[in-house]
Amino acid sequence: MLALSQIAAVTMMNLRAIPQRAGASAVIVIGMACVVGVTLSVLSLSEGFMTAIRDVVPKDAVVVMSQGARFPQARFISRDNALTIIDAPGISKTAEGKPRAYGDFYAGVPMTKRGDGFTTFVSLIGQTQAAIASNPDMKIVEGRSFQPGLHELLVGRAAQQQFVGLDVGTTIPLPQGDWSIVGTYTSINALAESALIGDAETLMSAFQRPVFATVQVRVEGAQGFDRLSAEIAANPTLTVNVRWLRDIAAEQAEQLNSLLRFVGLTLGIIMGAGAVFGALNTMYSAVSTRQREIATLRAIGFGPAPVVISVLVESLALALIGAFVGAAIAWLAFNGNVHTVGGALFELRVNRALITLGIGMATMVGFLGGLLPAVRAARAPVIDALRTR
Repeated sequence: MLALSQIAAVTMMNLRAIPQRAGASAVIVIGMACVVGVTLSVLSLSEGFMTAIRDVVPKDAVVVMSQGARFPQARFISRDNALTIIDAPGISKTAEGKPRAYGDFYAGVPMTKRGDGFTTFVSLIGQTQAAIASNPDMKIVEGRSFQPGLHELLVGRAAQQQFVGLDVGTTIPLPQGDWSIVGTYTSINALAESALIGDAETLMSAFQRPVFATVQVRVEGAQGFDRLSAEIAANPTLTVNVRWLRDIAAEQAEQLNSLLRFVGLTLGIIMGAGAVFGALNTMYSAVSTRQREIATLRAIGFGPAPVVISVLVESLALALIGAFVGAAIAWLAFNGNVHTVGGALFELRVNRALITLGIGMATMVGFLGGLLPAVRAARAPVIDALRTR
């Protein structure tokens, strides 16, 4: 109990003296706020992108694609093969009893971003009216849907807000003339709203690609997936793969996600090292100015452990204050903002996991920055310290 009371007494004394060293203490707080703020802002890209991927992909969605293809633009399925796939067992049915399977088309359209004026590609997807009508996550909120055979497009709300020239009633140049924006749709998140959608057959004719990119399928659970896979594997005319859409999305996102996390963590480590040296200098300075005070406590019976712990607590407290400031700034500045990667739009996320990571980094920096000064304070000869002025 005596040791605990000594620790509490010395620690409270150190913490109450922090305002008297506001300038030096601010070095740790500001440094840690920068470390956490920058790290979380970069990692919010990764977290937002993966959250969008997880949210946007329906659990029963399956993609049938040509063997060896990795990207939508590199997939080719003939009309005859698409009809064979659509008639296969295991596919769920609409209320009218029709298979929930549709061939689609992919291309990219260069568009100018609002604000910075940069040009990037927006996904252009060809679908059927039936595919749109059977999608419960999609809703037309302005205008109307496109008419088959006409040069008409739907635009996602997120894409409309991020790019110039996508308002309802405007036109954009595509093969075979100008195409009209006739409606705006919303979906479950910004990533799903980042495309232009038109009639698949009309787009295939305009781009002179008489094949589908993939066949999008909704299956009757895991058993439906197995039945569909077995039927396609048994058909020698079909050289295609059947895969869960969630697996494809995760694979395509992993490379970008790994890069973003590598950049964020590398920045955090480099800046964290600088924060450690800043904390060391600050805490060494704090210990140096309190040499007589610490020596007096040691002379009247306080042990070295309370001194070590009090210095560590002070360093940790300042680092954690900085972490919370940095996390708050990152959350206010980035959480919920819409960002574009490769034409796909998604919201940045500063969530609990990232804030916990920031607090963990601050704890490590505060401990490393305070450890050596704490040990030095505890090991300083009492007589020499009492002689200092």
